[in-house]
Amino acid sequence: MKKILLLCLVLNAGIFVSAQSTEINTYPTHWWVGMKNPALQVMLHGENIGKSDFSTSYTGVKLQKVVKAENPNYVFIDLLIAANAKPGIVIIKMKSNGISQEIPFSLKPRRMGKSSSFAQGVTSKDFIYLIMPDRFSNGDESNDRIAGMRDQTLRRDTVFNRHGGDLKGITNKLDYLQSLGVTTLWLNPVLENDRVNRTEHGYAFTDHYKVDARLGGDAAYKNLINAVHAKGLKIIQDAVYNHVDIHHVTVMDQPMKDWLHQWPDYTNTTYKDQVLFDPYASSIDRKIMEDGWFTKEMPDLNQ
Repeated sequence: MKKILLLCLVLNAGIFVSAQSTEINTYPTHWWVGMKNPALQVMLHGENIGKSDFSTSYTGVKLQKVVKAENPNYVFIDLLIAANAKPGIVIIKMKSNGISQEIPFSLKPRRMGKSSSFAQGVTSKDFIYLIMPDRFSNGDESNDRIAGMRDQTLRRDTVFNRHGGDLKGITNKLDYLQSLGVTTLWLNPVLENDRVNRTEHGYAFTDHYKVDARLGGDAAYKNLINAVHAKGLKIIQDAVYNHVDIHHVTVMDQPMKDWLHQWPDYTNTTYKDQVLFDPYASSIDRKIMEDGWFTKEMPDLNQ
């Protein structure tokens, strides 16, 4: 009797574990209604989700196609968002082995004021001031180091470590910048760079949809942008999308074999962009420039 009871407990425990929700991340994390292009592809990442079936029912949103990747941890979902779609939470339903799970995906309203209060474009009349956020001003010392992130350096006497500057520090200095005649701020990338070293420059993304916590995170970036626009200033978002860091999820767990530019041996880009517009340049020089990795820690995406 004891053996039977123990077996029942084990089986019930197994059923409970198998029924647990799978952690699934969506890329992008959300989208907007009223976009000029109604097509949107959402990448889902979660353990063995490629074996599941997907569906959705939301007025104005049509699931057109589900593309399974070579890696069963990825699924690409093509959505069509009609002009009549309203802001809200689209529920993407995932079903596998009789178990269902709901994945919430937010559709947000587009804010008013494009080309008037923001996104006015930059012209030759603008005075652009380039800022590396980590090196400008430290407005919040509580985010100088973030527990769990790979880079814990903080030394202002070397260019190789972080200095502690952040987005709040820039926000605090807007009056000063405006007094210089500055009309536009150009920030080095502010997206997450959770890498081991040289994280201050921002050009090795580990998450395309999260502002680096050491700069203050998403909230600090929104506050800065709102403060910039309130003063009639402009802001340029700097981002490089042809490479990422080796700790990016799509590098550590690649959706498919050709996700990155692969070479028989490590091949670094030459950085010589002249070959891209020289009609007489050799094809191998062009390929190395285009497909070579930026550094060994910054793999080149096969776009």
